[in-house]
Amino acid sequence: MFSKSKPDSAPRPLKTGAPGLSFIGPEVVVSGDITTGSQLHVDGRIEGHVQCGQLCQGKSGVVAGNISADEARIAGLVEGTVFAANLTLESTARIKGDITYQTISIAAGAQVDGRLARREALATAEAPSPVLVATPIAEPATRKPEKNVAPEDIFSIPPPRQAAVG
Repeated sequence: MFSKSKPDSAPRPLKTGAPGLSFIGPEVVVSGDITTGSQLHVDGRIEGHVQCGQLCQGKSGVVAGNISADEARIAGLVEGTVFAANLTLESTARIKGDITYQTISIAAGAQVDGRLARREALATAEAPSPVLVATPIAEPATRKPEKNVAPEDIFSIPPPRQAAVG
């Protein structure tokens, strides 16, 4: 019933999801794109595009490229477009590019040199507008024109009523 030997079992997989954290220190310069589904903290410089689940950029952080994240807190310099569902711009943030967001919080002192657009507004603007197609239809030759009506008949104003004096 109880034995000292354990049956061979497969190693358990790591947790699913994105619990990890990657840190780019202030002395680090990354040349190239970064993609992760987890958290990314940037105090250094990234010369490339960033795609992550959560981005936390410190005051000394620089991203020279586009950012795409579910959540982003930016306190440094971004030279590129920012596409984030939940975006927080700290007072030291400097964005040189367009921003697309779902919810945004901008602290006093943050600088944005670009356009702001909500995701829903962009989806509506990019959706193709319905096209109205008008096809001329020729009238049959056998149809007789209706009685001609003069403009005076349509817009005639009746004379004013006179009040009875009594």
